[in-house]
Amino acid sequence: MKFLQTGDLHLGKFFYEYPLLEDQKHVLRQLFEELKVEQDAGAPYDALVIAGDVYDRSLPPAEAVQVFSDFLAEIQRTFAELYILIIPGNHDSAVRLSYAQKILEQQRIHIRTDLSRIDEPVIVKDAAFYLMPFLQPASLSVIAGASAESTAPESSGEKQETAFLMSQSALAEEAIKRINLAKNEDTVNVLVAHLFAAGSVESDSERIIWGTAEQVDGSLFDGFAYTALGHLHRYQKAAKHAFYSGSPLAYSFGEAGGIDGTGADKVFLRVELEKGAEPKVTALPVKPLHKVVSLKGTFDEFFSSNKYDEYKDCFLEIESTEASIIENPVVLLRKKFPYLLSFKQEKAFEQLSSAEMADRRATISNNELSINSQFELFIKEIYGADCAFDGEKALFDELFAKMKEENHEAE
Repeated sequence: MKFLQTGDLHLGKFFYEYPLLEDQKHVLRQLFEELKVEQDAGAPYDALVIAGDVYDRSLPPAEAVQVFSDFLAEIQRTFAELYILIIPGNHDSAVRLSYAQKILEQQRIHIRTDLSRIDEPVIVKDAAFYLMPFLQPASLSVIAGASAESTAPESSGEKQETAFLMSQSALAEEAIKRINLAKNEDTVNVLVAHLFAAGSVESDSERIIWGTAEQVDGSLFDGFAYTALGHLHRYQKAAKHAFYSGSPLAYSFGEAGGIDGTGADKVFLRVELEKGAEPKVTALPVKPLHKVVSLKGTFDEFFSSNKYDEYKDCFLEIESTEASIIENPVVLLRKKFPYLLSFKQEKAFEQLSSAEMADRRATISNNELSINSQFELFIKEIYGADCAFDGEKALFDELFAKMKEENHEAE
């Protein structure tokens, strides 16, 4: 059997102040086209797997919900035999995502948000898909005294104590324990999960909440023919038969490509499974509407020359290599680069800050300034700008005058 894997769509997301919905619709169109090409070639997909973070936030904008609804409707209308398997991620509201799920299941669209059904697989041809939504703290519990083979309490007259699981590791262990008790080892078993597999590489666009405490041991996936993972935005292998497809778009400049062509690949995964054989995983490149690129250079190279004209339609971050500060660079450059989102002048600010600080301290050490002027310099040094702070200055002057008056009276 063959399925198409993606996840971390983050529909409704903004990149800096720029809405990405048109870019995301472009991605969904490519998903549709991949399904269509294979169907027309006589080798249709059996399932589409979306491994969490359908939306960017728990209360998504109406436009994002409409885009996803239209996408599902078109998929179901065009590929009547295709199963669509979806789990919520940590950005999603499981309750909202589960709306009308019983009706949708009749159309082969399975959105599993309820952990009580974690041991109920969706059967697709000869494969059993276990859909494990993002595990919120305390979403699962264990009963003291339960045997290793069962999650139910042993029969006794004593009152049993329930312990709620909090860590991702404990939650994942318990969830997979319940799946293992239910699964048929003679079937091709597939796990779909949204979590952080230990040893995997994160990027700076994920919402990592608990640091290393969030990580789950990849050995938990050993009992599955394949594990389709979501949560981390880089395409990568997390365990022997476990893969992150990554997000289909770059959502930070940490995932950007540079002038040398570096940067994380953005892909869908074609996964082919056969009982007794190794999974065949093929990365299918995604073509973004706007590439995400980080460049370095002087202001004049971007403003006056055509050196970087090929990046006019890219989401851009520019790091200035100049030592002098450029006033309003984004306003000036956006006439030429309409998708410029960030202009960094760290080198100039570092040099300016160091020079100004040295001058101020030299002036103060030479006793060339009054105590009031020294206070003004102190404010500028702390806040990094010629801020007014008139109220604070007036209060300082008042307190200093009062102190001098008290000292004079004491004498």
